[in-house]
Amino acid sequence: MSERLTIVVEGLDDESIVTELETAVRESFNDLALPGPWHVVVRPSHVGGRWDFNIKGLDVRHAMSIAVPPRLLPSLIPQRLTESLNRIVSRNVEATAQRMLTLRRVV
Repeated sequence: MSERLTIVVEGLDDESIVTELETAVRESFNDLALPGPWHVVVRPSHVGGRWDFNIKGLDVRHAMSIAVPPRLLPSLIPQRLTESLNRIVSRNVEATAQRMLTLRRVV
């Protein structure tokens, strides 16, 4: 999994939170079974009290910001990650279906 998923956590000095966050993100990716390599970055936002969370995959680039204390990141980020990726995948499936319908009409 390490070749397929890269996780970078910046701005957290508490190693137990970093480890817990990395484990939670890895488990989320295992549950989602997404193909290809993925790169995840969690870092403090320029806006005080917020954390920026960036995901990059095959054809996915997604960024979100979350306002929580660091100790809650391991429990909240996986939920937001799953919700966001499911929305992205649903949009892509719907767009593909629409293209297929359009192509069938043209042919």
